[in-house]
Amino acid sequence: MIPQKRRTDLYLFNWTIVLIAIISFISCKDHKTISFNQDYSIDTVKVSIGDSCLQTYTTQRNRVYGNNFYCFNKLQHCIDIFDLSAKQLINQLKIDREGANGITNIEAFCVCGDSIFIQNETNYILMNHRGEIIRKISKDKLNNLIDQNIYSFFPTSITLSNFENLIFDKKYNELIIPINITDPLALKDKSCIATIDIEKETVNLLPAYFPSTVTNKYYGKLATAQILSKGDSIIYNFANSSYVYIYDRTNKQTYEYNIKSDYTPNLSESLDKNANMERVFDHYLHSLFFHNMQYDEYRNLYYRIHTDKSNDKSAFNNKETFLTIINSQFEKINEIKLPSNTYPVFNIAPNGLIFVFMKGLDEDCFSYAELTNSNIYKVPSPSQANILPLETAVKNKNSQNPKKVSTKPGKAPVMTSEKIGNFIKENMIYPEYELENKIEGYVYVVLESDSTGNVISYNISEIATTTDNENFRKEALRIGHLIKQIYPNITFAFHVPFLIDNYLENHKNKVNSYENNE
Repeated sequence: MIPQKRRTDLYLFNWTIVLIAIISFISCKDHKTISFNQDYSIDTVKVSIGDSCLQTYTTQRNRVYGNNFYCFNKLQHCIDIFDLSAKQLINQLKIDREGANGITNIEAFCVCGDSIFIQNETNYILMNHRGEIIRKISKDKLNNLIDQNIYSFFPTSITLSNFENLIFDKKYNELIIPINITDPLALKDKSCIATIDIEKETVNLLPAYFPSTVTNKYYGKLATAQILSKGDSIIYNFANSSYVYIYDRTNKQTYEYNIKSDYTPNLSESLDKNANMERVFDHYLHSLFFHNMQYDEYRNLYYRIHTDKSNDKSAFNNKETFLTIINSQFEKINEIKLPSNTYPVFNIAPNGLIFVFMKGLDEDCFSYAELTNSNIYKVPSPSQANILPLETAVKNKNSQNPKKVSTKPGKAPVMTSEKIGNFIKENMIYPEYELENKIEGYVYVVLESDSTGNVISYNISEIATTTDNENFRKEALRIGHLIKQIYPNITFAFHVPFLIDNYLENHKNKVNSYENNE
């Protein structure tokens, strides 16, 4: 595929420092940015939808797929589809309530190509974009395929579907779901994840087991697995702790990372084993809560939101909220405190992270917020950009902590995200013509490694490269080729920033250091 040319201007990286504000506007014709002293920005976008939509969209029942935003319109029992670039409603997918194509309710859904997967109280449903049901799989039928003395497809405690994504793995043609345990006090040595084969309508319990962080004490609903599918890896976590687990479907091993918060505790308070349902429900709503991991294919990053414990039992959405940004090696690179009352559910889009307000509809407008920062920059829409290749989770067969991957004697040192900035400064040679003519730009380099950590490919991604300058691109690739070793089986991506002031300052420091040594 021939890379497309990109403009050389730097507006993509001219970050505005602002704070999210949940606000409403009188007009639907524009959007505004409110500025405060925080390391991110938010654009509040309002989309005119006329008289065709009557529903305030709920935050839990919407999904971004490609450049479209799918929202469940409960009042009219349809899925409204918005074009994020054009900022307009482009389609309404009508859903029958009864009959052959009848769906009485939607608890959660996901979009994959021409298919929409829906979950409700009784079924998993595969539907096309004409509202026609292709397949309906009964939870009762699935329940009969497992040991009902231990497992169940029906939750045994409170379930709020806004915290649970419905995951479809296109590679394996399977739905991936958390499995419930009949006795919530007996989680040890039990599978926490199951897959459903769409064609065969069969169930497979994966050898991914409840970890000690949820089996040593009773955590109620916080002990349900929250799932992300990524290549051959299933990445999952539990709401009660900062630990993240990766189940490798190729070698059937599980690896763990403890991605700690700097702002809150990293383990929730447990429940009394005899707690009644009211206490379990209260614990679920107001405890320290780590939400599911999400992968950003545009920027090769992972995100996790978590909310701190709330002592105000009178309201749900009054907790301090934090966004953790994680690189492809599962290292935390940033943690942002979001404003209070931020609803902890978001989607990922080319323009940033999309948060839908608790009240998303204002007369004939649908509003949502686009969050960006220095890591979460705006990129071209999918129709204009190539998505970054998927990376496989770091694997270390000798340890359950993949961060302890070591190289054999004689190998080049392992490059990491902490080292790359200084490495670029030390090795960059600014092209002479561009330096004299004050030309600047960013080049985004993507490396891939084999099972030993050796770099096997060097490429430029057009997603976040702001220049078509050949000299910049050659120099960025030259720097990339100096890197020989990264962690095994991953994609490692980084910017090479050609900024004259930074280069001259660094060059000046080098000269001063040399003169001092003389």
